[in-house]
Amino acid sequence: MSASFRTPRPPTFRSVRWEPRIYPGTLSHAPRVRHHVRTDLKGFPDEAVDTVELCCSELFANAVAYTASGHEGGEVVRRLSLHRPDILRLQVTDSGWTATRPAVPVDRTARDWAEAEGQRGLFLVDAVARRWGYFPVLPHPSLNLGLCVWADLPVAPDQVPRGLDPFIFTT
Repeated sequence: MSASFRTPRPPTFRSVRWEPRIYPGTLSHAPRVRHHVRTDLKGFPDEAVDTVELCCSELFANAVAYTASGHEGGEVVRRLSLHRPDILRLQVTDSGWTATRPAVPVDRTARDWAEAEGQRGLFLVDAVARRWGYFPVLPHPSLNLGLCVWADLPVAPDQVPRGLDPFIFTT
């Protein structure tokens, strides 16, 4: 009689999405944005939450400063998703109407970076994210309905809270 051996199956990964949060496009809402990141990621390691909070704060500030989000009635939308067991994706979408695209300044010397008072946000995002990028909300030659800037941030799979629902409603 032959013995039958079963190889244990690894746990099945289910992606997780948090309900999007919408904010008025003013910098005075930045503390609320940071607070919501901490609330939504309760149970995640502090270091991961700190990183998401930093990136979110920077991308929110950019959306307010450089797009229609910072004008009367403008909004910024923040989304979070765990689309791989080791990647937490942050997305920040603006209200559109800007001709510029996000980029880390490349024409700065070390001294320029040390003395710069602004435009460091994407440099920080680039430093901590595995990848980051952007895409138009609706690719169209004459419509600009916003730009979504995303960052894939590392998280240790064994430190992701267990039992997360596939869709998390925010409060």
